Amino acid sequence: MDDICRIKNEVNGFSVVDGAGVKLNRIIGSPRLDHIDPFVLLDEFKSDNADDYIRGFPTHPHRGIETITLMIKGSFRHKDSKGNGGVLTDGCVQWMTAGRGILHSEMPDQKEGLLWGYQLWLSLPAKDKMIDPRYQHLSPDMMPEYRGEGLKLSLISGKFETLEGPAKNWVKSNYFNIGIEKDAVFKFEIDKNMNSFCYIHTGYVIIAPSVKPKKVAQGNLVEFENKTIIEIQGGSENAGLLFLSGYPNNEPIVKGGPFVMNTEQEIEQAFMDYHNGVLQI
Repeated sequence: MDDICRIKNEVNGFSVVDGAGVKLNRIIGSPRLDHIDPFVLLDEFKSDNADDYIRGFPTHPHRGIETITLMIKGSFRHKDSKGNGGVLTDGCVQWMTAGRGILHSEMPDQKEGLLWGYQLWLSLPAKDKMIDPRYQHLSPDMMPEYRGEGLKLSLISGKFETLEGPAKNWVKSNYFNIGIEKDAVFKFEIDKNMNSFCYIHTGYVIIAPSVKPKKVAQGNLVEFENKTIIEIQGGSENAGLLFLSGYPNNEPIVKGGPFVMNTEQEIEQAFMDYHNGVLQI
């Protein structure tokens, strides 16, 4: 039982406005929780009021990170300076490696109805900050699903039992979207050197039910201790959560708007490159 990951930290989101006026729930990257290395941002956008999202995220730069957009419901159109583009619809994932630099836009491809999804930022290690940009469009049929014993897992990245997510990672990580019925248990073994957390997006769950049960409600993030067994039990009839784990870079994290580097000087250089039109070359 000493291997069960207990709760290290629990926080809820922070309301922000970003892009051209999009209302977001900032879960990581807020005054309440700056980062969980290597994860430096997690935003939830969820609204059926078009005024909250219609202005989207016009063209902007990135360097030093991977940005991962998961669409639960609705549609977003992506376009970037490398010629990549497409529409994200229900269940799609965009996994963009900014590397040394890229410009992109993400604009809603709808004028009404529910738009619900997540954007995650992974900080690249120093040795890979300036790699070539890369784009992956992952459709739902590319992502294997595990079903059984009251669980439904969609695997974006990483492995669960015999299944493996399709994302090609620079930073080794697990990213699952999980549906869990009441009293069912998600149990998963991870490397104790990984940092891990879950975000409850539907209903409520019980964390570490066999050792130190703690109810965690919708809208809360739980950061786990660095042990080896994740244990989460469904509390409500139909609970849902994102589960993520990844190996930390154990390097300085310096943020500057859309850039995440290791020093202030590198952030200043990124802004200079962007203003001089050479960021993405």
